[in-house]
Amino acid sequence: MKTIRQFTAIGEAMIELRHLSERQLNMNFAGDTLNVATYLARYTQQTQVQVNYTTALGHDHYSHLMIQQWQQENINTQMVYQLPDKLPGLYLIHNDEQGERNFYFYRSQSAARELFKGAHREALTNQLTNMNYWYLSLISLAILDNSSREYLFYLLADAKKNGATIIFDSNYRPALWPDRSTAQTIYQTIAQYIDIVLPTFDDEQKLFDDKSPQACAERLHQWGIQEVVIKQGDNPCYISTTQEQIHIPAEKVTHVIDTTAAGDSFNAGYLAARMQNYLPAHAARCGHQLASVVITYPGAIIPLDKMPPLFNK
Repeated sequence: MKTIRQFTAIGEAMIELRHLSERQLNMNFAGDTLNVATYLARYTQQTQVQVNYTTALGHDHYSHLMIQQWQQENINTQMVYQLPDKLPGLYLIHNDEQGERNFYFYRSQSAARELFKGAHREALTNQLTNMNYWYLSLISLAILDNSSREYLFYLLADAKKNGATIIFDSNYRPALWPDRSTAQTIYQTIAQYIDIVLPTFDDEQKLFDDKSPQACAERLHQWGIQEVVIKQGDNPCYISTTQEQIHIPAEKVTHVIDTTAAGDSFNAGYLAARMQNYLPAHAARCGHQLASVVITYPGAIIPLDKMPPLFNK
């Protein structure tokens, strides 16, 4: 009997309110790491990978709805901790005529900020030791205070020593950081643990003034990261590993509705393929294919029956 490999995404899940009109809103639940977990869970149901989500919520009505929805997506919620007197964060999306997003966040008291604090921390630590894959982003780190980040780095160091694969997407959001220098320092600190990095070039350029995807990849390799996949929207992604450096074209999309979760869905498609032993170039095509469908629907998560199959050419 094959061993089940355990994947967890760590971060913040939020209530998403999206405009249907100027005064009408649609509610859903999303967040960068949650989006990845959801799409990955859809692609790995028939494989030996169990997708987990690691976060903190409250005991309120919306937190319960979140957990129910994730369980329906076959996401394991045993590492979702519900904290007293806390609530999930909330954000609104307003899209312009080109489908580009404007975000408005209300998250200062989000329960996810307390994930690595309190009486549940020992139990969470023990659960995380069983994970074979860890996925997180710079947003996952931005919402934590210094002591929580230090504890997470300790956990990552231990996981890395025990053979876990650490996967990271920068997802740089300037509003979440006191200044650019702090974000740079935290990114470089976590880089020592990362095996696969899946950033967007625009984010890297804002953070480090990289002149090109190739220069960005070289910096990340110098930090010790072996597998670098740099997304560029509708331009080709750039893959750089010890074996190859290659551009993989994006799928052509004629009518973009909403670019929410474009990068997250790419990451999920890429990782689903890599976990099934596809090479990076093939995995990138899987990522592009899913992202090309996601951006033709409103919101972060498309209906289950609209999911494309993993690319199998």
